[in-house]
Amino acid sequence: MTGFYLRWAGVIVMAITMAVLANKNYQEHLASISPEAVLAGEHSHATLRVQGMVGSGSLTGSPEEGHAEFELLGETKHLKVQYQGPPPENLRELKTLILIGRWDSGSQVFQAQDTALVTNYGFVASAYLIAFLVLVASVFSMSRKVTCLFQEIKESKLYEPELETHVEHR
Repeated sequence: MTGFYLRWAGVIVMAITMAVLANKNYQEHLASISPEAVLAGEHSHATLRVQGMVGSGSLTGSPEEGHAEFELLGETKHLKVQYQGPPPENLRELKTLILIGRWDSGSQVFQAQDTALVTNYGFVASAYLIAFLVLVASVFSMSRKVTCLFQEIKESKLYEPELETHVEHR
């Protein structure tokens, strides 16, 4: 029975390790910050992912050719953006998007070079977590029942050897 619990402890440790590594990867490569955080200097990476809405009436330049200037709106502040990169399909006014680029603190302009999809990672992660927990609970329950059944069979006297009876043939 100890091996059973050690095995499941190993599964839990592996799941926790995977969750920590996935969170670290998300924070380093996928997490976005707000325009307010950029203006406050709350960033540690050279390349930033900033999420906001393109301000109404602020889009100038030629997005079809890959260069534009606009304001990215946060909840309370806005960020001036100069976009130079591949022609984005989703750059238009009042559109929420994620911009990838660098912050120029001298000119107070965000130099964007690419856009990214805005996804709801919280919903996706929670859906995977719930499905994973249900799966682990089901497998644990089945494994526990099989182990208990094996112990019960092993302790019963079903496997006693048969008594040999000698029948005389005439």
